[in-house]
Amino acid sequence: MKVLYVFYENKRVGIFSRDENLVSSFSYDEQWQVDKNSFPLSLAMPLSQKSFNNRITLSFFENLLPEGDVRDILENDHNIHGSFEFLERFGQDCAGAVIITSNENFSYRPSSSMKEIDIEKIYSAISKKKSIAEVISHMEPGYLSLAGAQDKFAAILKNGNIFLPTEGAPTTHIIKTPIIRHGIKESVYNEFYCMELARAIGLPVAPCEIMEGVYPLFITERYDRIKDNQGIVHRLHQQDFCQAQGVVSEAKYEFKDGPSIKGNYELLLKNVSATKRIQAIQDFLSWICFNLLIGNNDGHSKNLSLLLVNNKNELAPFYDLLCTAIYESLHKDFSFKIGDRYTFAKIGLNQFNLLERELNVKKGTFTQRVKDMRELILINKDLVLEEIMDKHPLAKIPKRISALIEKRAKGLRQQGV
Repeated sequence: MKVLYVFYENKRVGIFSRDENLVSSFSYDEQWQVDKNSFPLSLAMPLSQKSFNNRITLSFFENLLPEGDVRDILENDHNIHGSFEFLERFGQDCAGAVIITSNENFSYRPSSSMKEIDIEKIYSAISKKKSIAEVISHMEPGYLSLAGAQDKFAAILKNGNIFLPTEGAPTTHIIKTPIIRHGIKESVYNEFYCMELARAIGLPVAPCEIMEGVYPLFITERYDRIKDNQGIVHRLHQQDFCQAQGVVSEAKYEFKDGPSIKGNYELLLKNVSATKRIQAIQDFLSWICFNLLIGNNDGHSKNLSLLLVNNKNELAPFYDLLCTAIYESLHKDFSFKIGDRYTFAKIGLNQFNLLERELNVKKGTFTQRVKDMRELILINKDLVLEEIMDKHPLAKIPKRISALIEKRAKGLRQQGV
């Protein structure tokens, strides 16, 4: 039996185990269960004395890992296999609040110690089409575990320079490099435009910016980090909607038997604190509408998270907003089924009415939200475009996305919406 210890700052949360048959399990520490400030790792793993089985255990820990090509490259490069070995190597700065280590006597000491990253090494990796995560993984042991399929890394941004923390300090920013594969162009400008458009129409999104250079870098602040009055950065716990529902990353899409709009809606209804619940549900439904209108077909359930603030769950700011419909090589169906359909061109009034019945909301409620969001987006899309072009005149894709949004808005009108 091999074990890893899960810590929140200096408190041991529990033990992540793997037996000789590669079966995983997790159990909470007895002291953590009675701690007045304790919290469950996920809604699928409530605080209890029982040991959680392989499926439920991996639904939390596997969802902390990179996916697809990025994960394959890192596993091959470091000769590691599976969630346990990956987190044994890279569990020092995960999404959320926990630290995962093989050191039973781990002691967390707040630190601001860090070392600067040579930006030329990042540019060199991009030009050679190497994984940036692979390059970063050799710079500072333990720092890497960022979930998702896109190549990115966590760091600290200070005075326009990029640093990696040392001595267990939390990272504060996430940095994405341009995607240079599958005919995907200007991913950095694409995401920045979509995030700023979402912000302009009132959706809660994390602060972000573009760092121009040999290649543009997309930089977003981590919403799961907070500074205290002394300027010390602390981690906030979060769980994505797959973790919360006991679903592994392979099933993050509804068409792969993953969470549905209804399932996510009910998750918010039952688990967000009373004072934040109505706003969270409204923001979630607006997020669905926004993704539908801008052509984000990759807005799956791992792009939604619950953030633990003062021991109460709230909907985290939105992230990973990208117009995927602009790229011919990417799949064209929406991430969630609207009524009985995934294909945008076939979604109209009947599908919205079906969804309203599924959610048990008044007829016309979701349809009106789509209409309102459409008008807000149409009013703001060119204003945001102008602001971005003023600062980033070489960007071409925001203008194309703006035109695509116009086309999709017209398409919905033709469907009776």
